Amino acid sequence: MIAQELIKRYAAKERNFQHMNLSQISLQGIDFSSVDFSYANLSSANLSEANLSYATLIWTDLNRVDFQKANLTHTNLSNASLLWANLNQTTLNQANLIGARLNYAKLDNACLREANLTEIDLEKASLTQADLTGANLFKASLKATDFTGANFDDSNLRQSNWEGAILSAASLRRADLEGAQLHDTILKGADLTESDLIKSDLSNADLSDAILRQAALELACLFNTDLSRADLKLASLFNANLEEAVLNEANLSDSDLRHTNFTNTQLEGVNFSGSRVKGALFTDAIGLTSQQKQWLRQNGALNISDF
Repeated sequence: MIAQELIKRYAAKERNFQHMNLSQISLQGIDFSSVDFSYANLSSANLSEANLSYATLIWTDLNRVDFQKANLTHTNLSNASLLWANLNQTTLNQANLIGARLNYAKLDNACLREANLTEIDLEKASLTQADLTGANLFKASLKATDFTGANFDDSNLRQSNWEGAILSAASLRRADLEGAQLHDTILKGADLTESDLIKSDLSNADLSDAILRQAALELACLFNTDLSRADLKLASLFNANLEEAVLNEANLSDSDLRHTNFTNTQLEGVNFSGSRVKGALFTDAIGLTSQQKQWLRQNGALNISDF
């Protein structure tokens, strides 16, 4: 009865439904575009396949809501609570989710192109194959979140926290990750071509088979990071810390390695051709051939072992 009453009021051009208690209501497939549910309680509601484009849901209780395949384009969800919500295959293009909480939420195959996710909390959520092209995740909390196969091309990810997140096979081409916390993340096979990782923390991360061509990694921390078979051609690692990292079979050709710290790194099969190595430290580095050692010395690298 409540659902039918709402539908009738909406048809009569009413749009303001603020502060209402609509917990567990079913509005599946309904067109409620431009509706205002701010401060309302819609917990456990069924809004799957509904059209809520241009709607306003600020500070709304949307915990455990089913938004599967819903249209939330341009919707304002700032500071909304979407804990455990189902947003699989939901369209959230250019939506406003500033300060929203989506812990444990499901957003697999969701579309969030150019969405504003500033300071959002997505800890332990699932966004496999999600499209976040051009999205703004400045200072977002993304710890232990599954982003397998997700697309972050051209996104603003500055100062975001990804501790323990899964980004296997994700695309982060031209992404701005300056100052991001990426320690203990899984970036196996990820594409970070031309990404900005200046001053980022990638310690203990898995970047094996990752593409980092022309990436900016100046002053980055890659302590104990796995970069096996990674492609770092034309990347800048100026003054980066790769102590105890694994770079076996990595491509460092034409890269800027000046003043980079390679102490105790594993470098078997690394391609250094055309790279700049002046001031780079190779204290106790493992796996260098005699020819590589000679070339490194000739080009200004430091602490090259004779053994």
